[in-house]
Amino acid sequence: MKKIVWLLLLALAACSAPQGIKTTGKLRIQSVQPNVVSGCTVRAGDWMVLKGNSFGTQEEWDAGINRALFPPDPGLPAENPEITQAENPATLMLRVPVGAESGILRIHVEGVGDAEIPIAVEGISPEMAVPGCEVPAPPQNPE
Repeated sequence: MKKIVWLLLLALAACSAPQGIKTTGKLRIQSVQPNVVSGCTVRAGDWMVLKGNSFGTQEEWDAGINRALFPPDPGLPAENPEITQAENPATLMLRVPVGAESGILRIHVEGVGDAEIPIAVEGISPEMAVPGCEVPAPPQNPE
């Protein structure tokens, strides 16, 4: 009976994680906006929001210890990565750099783990946007 419960919990955890996102270590990605995993596209200059268990500190992102690299290889660094919420869930906002291509977005959080997120980069106009694929608003910087 314990094995059945354990297998059901394992199956539930596997089904609740976004499909197509690969993580290593203790890093867990709960969601991506726009939902690039389900087919939404992004363009250079678009904001993306990642929610997960830990993205480190803003200081680590500013120092380049933690990284988000967009394809093509070897990778273009994300523009303006910003921790907008430290936990419950941790939230990271970043912009797609000019020159990014469709492929794998690679996230590295020192001491936590790595993630690979498939993305599609397109040159579509806002009038052609797909419903449900809204781009998040820029972070609000208190002054």
